[in-house]
Amino acid sequence: MPKLVARLFIAIVVNSLSFAQGFWGNEFPERKIKYDPKTYVCYRTTNAVILDGKITEKAWESALWTDSFVDIEGDLKPNPYHDTRVKMLWDENYFYFAALLEEPHVWATITERDEVIFKDNDFEIFLDPDGDTHNYYEIEVNALETEWDLILLKPYHDQDKVVIDSWDIPGLITQVHVDGTLNDPS
Repeated sequence: MPKLVARLFIAIVVNSLSFAQGFWGNEFPERKIKYDPKTYVCYRTTNAVILDGKITEKAWESALWTDSFVDIEGDLKPNPYHDTRVKMLWDENYFYFAALLEEPHVWATITERDEVIFKDNDFEIFLDPDGDTHNYYEIEVNALETEWDLILLKPYHDQDKVVIDSWDIPGLITQVHVDGTLNDPS
């Protein structure tokens, strides 16, 4: 099943990926840090998934939670203070991510698409269809549903800047539900 999921996603981004490889070439330096990501089996659902930022539909019951997220630099950084986990599903139309982020004071200020969202509390996911750490996709969303989707031709630690950050994923839909208050530290 995971291979089919990868094919569904690749079908969405194949033109952009082909452009990136042809334009920028395939010469990349050796990796600076160990690359050994965890894996997750993403199951197909035939049940309806309502995009409302909640995971109350029957479809989500069979999806397992991932392990808690860690920093992108792995063991080089401490574990996050608060827990973040994800469930994933796919159907004939979409690849779904449902993220649960624990945060005692949810805040967000950035409202313009493709701004540098990680300065707010945000959720980030990296999609690397062939697992080689090159030509991969990053999606970031903050609590105001502001999106930043970009293509990275090589890992952050192997480049000076994000190469293609004004690209938009066709058909991307994000919905956020905040269980509590936003921008209220009380």
